[in-house]
Amino acid sequence: MRIPILLNCSVILLLAMTGLVSVAHAREGRLGPDEKQNPRELLIPRDDDSFDPLEALHGSFSTPVHCAKIPGGLWVETDGKGECIRHYAQGIAYGENPLAIVYFGGDVLLRNSKGERFIAPAYAEHTPGSFNADMKLLSERSGLPAIFIARPGTYGSSGDHTLRRYSREIELIDGAIAQIRMRYGISHFILAGQSGGGHIVASLLNRRKDVTAAVISSGLVSVRQVMAYWENRRDIPGSTLYDADAFYDPVDDVAKITREPQPQIILISDRDDRVVPFETQAHYVKELRRAGFQPVHILAKGDGANNHVLSRHLRLAAALVAQGSKPDKIRSMVKQIEPLE
Repeated sequence: MRIPILLNCSVILLLAMTGLVSVAHAREGRLGPDEKQNPRELLIPRDDDSFDPLEALHGSFSTPVHCAKIPGGLWVETDGKGECIRHYAQGIAYGENPLAIVYFGGDVLLRNSKGERFIAPAYAEHTPGSFNADMKLLSERSGLPAIFIARPGTYGSSGDHTLRRYSREIELIDGAIAQIRMRYGISHFILAGQSGGGHIVASLLNRRKDVTAAVISSGLVSVRQVMAYWENRRDIPGSTLYDADAFYDPVDDVAKITREPQPQIILISDRDDRVVPFETQAHYVKELRRAGFQPVHILAKGDGANNHVLSRHLRLAAALVAQGSKPDKIRSMVKQIEPLE
């Protein structure tokens, strides 16, 4: 099964943070910690057109009129400011679609130990056509519609990826899902996300009542703990790079998750994850259980030297959930996936 998706970009995050990845590898440029971005109007790549790393690095803007020209573009406003959020949907039936999978990728904007920002080299390898092909495969495997939503500032959505993890990112995605629900006649969702995409899933789980299941791999679900872990591993303190106190931390609001009925919650982790420490993921599971939920925590072996990329496991688990498989079967099949070198 193909579906490499952007999630594999997270595999170099640790090396970037520790300065072991040369910024020369970021073919499309870099920005120092004090350099300002130069955003431009959102491009409209189609089919096999590559996404531009410079656009992801600097950010982009759109308007309702401009967004209407973008395939899969959804104009979403929050706090009086709008963004064009692009989505890639496959397997949509005419009329009603009672249940659909929505998929979120990880971060693509990385920093090295000097605070320099650059886009993961694999970014330019993706196209609208590749995302549609990926979602077609996931739809076929799960038997449900599959929808990839591009996070603000990435893969065809306007916005600033530097502002990830703030509440506005969640509000924009939440608004996009509301429009998708209306457009396709969807009643409930299975949400799936890897790494930073897991932060999106956990955040939406706290606020939406139509989430049947949430599947998270290598999830950034305890934000303060992860930020504290990396604070002592940079040459430049994180507090000078972003306002971590303003980040939305999903673990704080697990008590808000709907209970009528309780959604199925599955987390997939590698104990040796060197990007999002296992202990931070286990803390989230503990808090879910303390709040009265029954998450299934699956331990697996991640791909890559950092044991972080579990996107193949995530897709399989989401498909099995869609098929109504029991937790024991999901755990068994996910654990059977051999890590890639």
